[in-house]
Amino acid sequence: MWERTLVDNDNIMDEYQNIIKKAAKKKDSILHLYIQVFFSLVIIVTSFMFKNGNIDSFSYIKENYDYFFETDTYRESTFSYVSFINKMDSEMRIRFNQLMEVVNSKGSTGEFPANVSNKKYFISKKGIKPAEGYISSPYGIRKNPFDPKEKEFHTGLDIAAVKGTFIRSAFDGVVIDVSTSKTAGNYIKISSEDNIMTLYAHNQFILVNVGDKVIAGQIIATMGDTGLATGTHLHFEFISDGIRYNPVYVLDI
Repeated sequence: MWERTLVDNDNIMDEYQNIIKKAAKKKDSILHLYIQVFFSLVIIVTSFMFKNGNIDSFSYIKENYDYFFETDTYRESTFSYVSFINKMDSEMRIRFNQLMEVVNSKGSTGEFPANVSNKKYFISKKGIKPAEGYISSPYGIRKNPFDPKEKEFHTGLDIAAVKGTFIRSAFDGVVIDVSTSKTAGNYIKISSEDNIMTLYAHNQFILVNVGDKVIAGQIIATMGDTGLATGTHLHFEFISDGIRYNPVYVLDI
């Protein structure tokens, strides 16, 4: 059975904390100055994104940096590295929480569907890249290719190549659906262990039948442009327990 782990957003804050701890060990280096500048810019940009930045925070940054740069040397400055880092840590937590509120609320606006997740998904053995070619459209929010004024959530990974390119099963499994639709064109669904399912859409020709057992790397179709497609490509989806995850986390690409 595959071992899987979902990495939640708290890990991002842990990584940030590790950076701060490493920087604190190098107080005698100007490296900490660059780190401070970087996080200050992140805070300012993020605050403007939310349009609710704290003016006191901006004043704090400006006044301290003005004084810091006016001193003859960094070592002679009375600028408090510890107090600055504490202040930035507090600000980053506030902005981070605001960002997560926006991300998590996208489902209610229709921009972030309920059947998708932005969390990382890990399995013990990554799957085979289902087709050779280049990634023409990644997973996530994008402009609708048929109406650039509209945005949509792209629930899979598009791999483009010439018509007829072989499409392979990413994992061992059983073919549970072979059909066609106006949107997906000729498509295949394969069920694998741990309630995992993969979808292969816009195929030219399908070379398997419902009930067939397939192994990772086995040719199951050829690439086409059937259904709603702007060109020849494979639309690949990775689905676990009914939730779609970014395929780049589970494929060897």
